[in-house]
Amino acid sequence: MRFIPTTTAKVEALKKQAKRLQRNGGGKHADLLNRVARTAGYEHWHHVTLCMRETEGVANERSLQSTIEHVLSLEARGEAAIVGTGPETSATQPFLVFSTGQGDAWLLDPIGRQACCLMWQGQRQSPLIRDLPDQLQILWEGTYELRGAFFEVDLDHPLIGRRAIAGYPVDALREFLLPVQPTEETIAQVFGQEDAVPLTPDVIRRLVGEGWQPQQLATAARQGAQYSPVRNTVLFPPMREPE
Repeated sequence: MRFIPTTTAKVEALKKQAKRLQRNGGGKHADLLNRVARTAGYEHWHHVTLCMRETEGVANERSLQSTIEHVLSLEARGEAAIVGTGPETSATQPFLVFSTGQGDAWLLDPIGRQACCLMWQGQRQSPLIRDLPDQLQILWEGTYELRGAFFEVDLDHPLIGRRAIAGYPVDALREFLLPVQPTEETIAQVFGQEDAVPLTPDVIRRLVGEGWQPQQLATAARQGAQYSPVRNTVLFPPMREPE
C-alpha cells in the first residue's frame, strides 16, 4: 500500500465526514469510514490508520535519515548490518540501508532496484536525500543487482560507475530481500515505469523549486531516467545485461 502522510487531525476530519454521512443517509459506520477513506485516496480505513502510525513514527525520529546515520556509525566501526526503514516501511516494501564492514554503505530500493552510495572506501558520500515529515525525496544514483557473490551497480557516480563488488554480505542481502520481491503488477509499474514521466525542462524546473539539484537532474535526464510522482523519486532504466 502507498504511504500517504496522515496526521491525527486528518483522521479526525475523515471520521467527522463519515458521521455526517451516517446522519444524512444512514449506513454502517465501518462502511462509511471505508467510503470516505477511498474518496481521500486511501484503499480503505485500515490504510488510513496504518499511514497515521507511519507518519507518527517519522515524527518520532524513526526516519530514514536517522537510520542512515546509525548504519554509517556501524560502518565506521567496521560492522556489517542490514536495516529496513523509511516512511514507506511495511512488511512488503521497506527501503534497505546496509553497511559492509569494509568501508562502504548503501541505501537500496528493493522494488525499483535503485541504489545510492552512502559511504565509499571509508569516505562519506552525499546523495540527495530529503527526509521530511510530510515527504521523502531521493535522487537515486542508478541501479543494482545481486549476481552470485557480487553486488553489481551501474551508477551515475564519479568514483563508482559500473562495477561488480566482491566481499559484501550478498547472501544476507538476498535473504533479506526475498520477502519484499515485487509482485508482477509492481514489476510492470517500476521496470516499465508506467507511473513515471520524462525529465523534461518543465518537470526539472518544478523539482528544482522543491529543492532537487538541477545538475543531478540534468545528468539523470541524459541517462534516460524518469520522475515517479507516486514514489517521488527519480527512476533509472534497469541495469543492462553484461555483453
